[in-house]
Amino acid sequence: MEEVAPAPPAPFDSATFNPWFQNVTMYAPDGSIMNVNMEHVNLYRLYIARVAISFGSQIGASVVLLLLLLLLTRSEKRKSSIFILNALCLFANSLRCIFLACYVTSGLMHPYTQLSGYPRATSTDLALSIIPTTLSLVVITLVMASLSLQTWVACVTTSNLQRILIIGVTTAMALVSVGFKFAFVVASNIAIIQLTNRGTDRLGAGAYITQAVAILLYSCVFTWKLGYAVIQRRRLKMLQSGSMQIVFIMGCQTMIIPAIFSTIQFYQPLLDKVPEVGTMVLTVLCIFLPLSAIWAGVANDAAIAHRGHDAHHHLINSHFGRGASAIATTDSAIAFDKSHHMSCSTCSYAKKAFASSQLSESYML
Repeated sequence: MEEVAPAPPAPFDSATFNPWFQNVTMYAPDGSIMNVNMEHVNLYRLYIARVAISFGSQIGASVVLLLLLLLLTRSEKRKSSIFILNALCLFANSLRCIFLACYVTSGLMHPYTQLSGYPRATSTDLALSIIPTTLSLVVITLVMASLSLQTWVACVTTSNLQRILIIGVTTAMALVSVGFKFAFVVASNIAIIQLTNRGTDRLGAGAYITQAVAILLYSCVFTWKLGYAVIQRRRLKMLQSGSMQIVFIMGCQTMIIPAIFSTIQFYQPLLDKVPEVGTMVLTVLCIFLPLSAIWAGVANDAAIAHRGHDAHHHLINSHFGRGASAIATTDSAIAFDKSHHMSCSTCSYAKKAFASSQLSESYML
């Protein structure tokens, strides 16, 4: 029997044929044929490169800020709970980003696995996928604990009703966010071990939504409290630039920017163009948490620092000068109040406001 020659390929018009969008033939494990468009391969290549760059930059930012936090924080403040929580946040986030960068090189990210949908993974590949997912739960728990502790400190001098309402609402929202994140991590790790696709991830959407709401809530509380403290200082004629002004200015930036990142991750047109933005939310939270305290501490040290043969005279004068300035400012405020015949209740309010601003300033440093 004579062999039958294979049929010639279908003719095509070279004027309209685009080789950059042609289909590539691939075989499934069962031998069936799959057609993959070259544009999908190119999009996958770009996605892997951009995600790897994002993870690398997050590692560098977390490590650098952790070193700055350790070097610029005064020794008496290193035993505080907020410092420990912020340092743990940066350390855990650095580990998370390192394992995410290693996950990019695992078998689960093999081009054939991603384009065909047939996974093949070793125990090491599964571990590189489970560890960063679990560390994300650790990071968000530490972040919420740090935010809750700072909220408690900021509301120490408020009335009992305001303090109970603010701390109760923010803590409840933080617990809801951590609970959704815990459920999402458990479900994701089970799906990773079983090498299955979870389909429509409503649990993950709930985790990200509650996380964004909690961040926005904390942002509103901090901005309002710090701004109100600055207004109180101005009412007491404390017009000099102090740590509270620095904390307020930096606090507005450090809380608004994470809030923005938490909300833009739900904007689908942006995700289509920048899909790696969702992985930056936790890192932005971790690196912006200690910035205001670092800035306030450095500015306060710079205000009293002086070089030269008479440095000790400037140091003594700066300490006593600041104390005298505060006393003089308080005396002028009292004289001003007396000249306008203020009531005793108003005077007690002014003293309480002065104590509140002083307590917040001393703690932030």
